[in-house]
This record gives sequence, structure tokens and C-alpha cells, in this order.
Amino acid sequence: MYFYGKTDIGKMRSTNQDNFLTMRLSDNVTMFVLCDGMGGTNGGNIASNLAIRTFADHIEHLLSEYIDANTDICDTEKLDFTAVLHDAVSAANSAVYSRAHENSELANMGTTIVAALSVDDKMYVANVGDSRMYTLEGECLTQLTHDHSYVQMLVDLGQITKEEAVNNPRKNILTRAVGTEPRVEADVMEYFLPCAGSYMLLCSDGLYNFLTEEELLDVVYAENNEYDEDDYEAELAYKTEKLVDIANANGGGDNITIILIKIL
Repeated sequence: MYFYGKTDIGKMRSTNQDNFLTMRLSDNVTMFVLCDGMGGTNGGNIASNLAIRTFADHIEHLLSEYIDANTDICDTEKLDFTAVLHDAVSAANSAVYSRAHENSELANMGTTIVAALSVDDKMYVANVGDSRMYTLEGECLTQLTHDHSYVQMLVDLGQITKEEAVNNPRKNILTRAVGTEPRVEADVMEYFLPCAGSYMLLCSDGLYNFLTEEELLDVVYAENNEYDEDDYEAELAYKTEKLVDIANANGGGDNITIILIKIL
């Protein structure tokens, strides 16, 4: 498995309130976290950064006692990774909520979170808000997460279509976020990793709101001579940069953050 991440301020924002983290915790466990903050000039950046640091510290501390120092292998059979993700999101929520109530200028801050743990042959995914995770397998794009947004709620209720939701003026209203309430419930899912040659993608709405599914697939599956066939790091860097460029060319109306993973 190879991966590459990038965050970009976009064309319209004065600050970047997105943050991300990728970390190999052991030879068989890798962590990916992406947050899109909200709440004033500084609040969003503080919220997303604090959420990621707290989430990652919780996971790293918990797993450390199960990792063999000689083999760098985590004894994953002794861990319930669904519970691990729930607890880590709760810890992040408490940290952001507490910080927001310590300073009146940060009172409305919060953040989305989409996080994944690659564990052996599985991927455990957690999300709160409208940042997303996708699989790209056989040139087919599948959204793994479910948005916690007002517009998605309307789609779920059958009041508007998925196509109508794209341009709905209320699409940025969240129904669930990290740090805005004393407690939050994350959606946590378990998937088998897709077949070799497939991709997985975590992103903020600054990507998918300014990029069509066709454009995304065209970039990821395009054949070109910009990198050697077996240079996966160069491939992922090139494709991630290209996706950011297209989102910016299409308006760049928000911060853009991407983590692109290639399954081998």
C-alpha cells in the first residue's frame, strides 16, 4: 500500500481550515485522518488540527502496547477496531468542545472528520460530517461514507434527488460535526480492502464539490508518461496534484484536501 496527501487553500478562501495526517503505526496498521474545520478565521483551523492530534494520539497510544518491537507487527486480533475508532472520535470531540468553551472567540468552532485504519486485509472507516471516503475499483467510484448534512437528509427522505443536491444552496449545512456538542456519534464501518491496483480516496468537500466523478476517474486511471510504471509514490503525487489543479480550475471555492491510497 502506498499513499500521498495534499492540502490546498483553494482560490476563494483567505485561510486553510483543512488538515490531514497519514501515519504507519506498524507494519500491518496504517492510519489516515482528514478534517475540514469550521468556525471563524482561526476557529476552523484550530478545531481541525486539535481533532487530528487528539484522534491520532489516542490511536497511537492504544496500539503501542500491542506492537512487537522486534517484528513491528501489531497483534490486531486482540483489538476491536470499531470500538477503537468510536473512542478516538469521542476523544477528539471532547477536546474540541472543551477548547471551544474556554474562549468565546472559538465558541462556534467544529470540524468534520473522516478517518481510516488499514488493518491487515481490512479498512476500518469512521466519519462525522461531510468529508468523504471512496473506493475506485475497476474504474468504478463508490462512496463509502454517508454525509451528515442537511441536503443529504433531504435526499434520504426522498424530498430531493442526488442530482438536485449538487447545487442546493444549503449543501454546506451539517447535521453532525466534531466539537459542536458534548457528545457525537461517528459512523464506523468495516470493509475488506479492494483488489490490487485499486485506489481509496479521502477528501474534503472542496474536492468533490468542484470536480465531477468523471473527472476524478479520468485522472486516477489515465495512462501517461509523467512517472515510471512502478514508481507508485510519484504516481500518487502526480494524480493528487492533478486533482487539486482541476478543482481549482473549476472555481476552487473551498479548501481542498486529498489522501490518495493505492492498493498493491
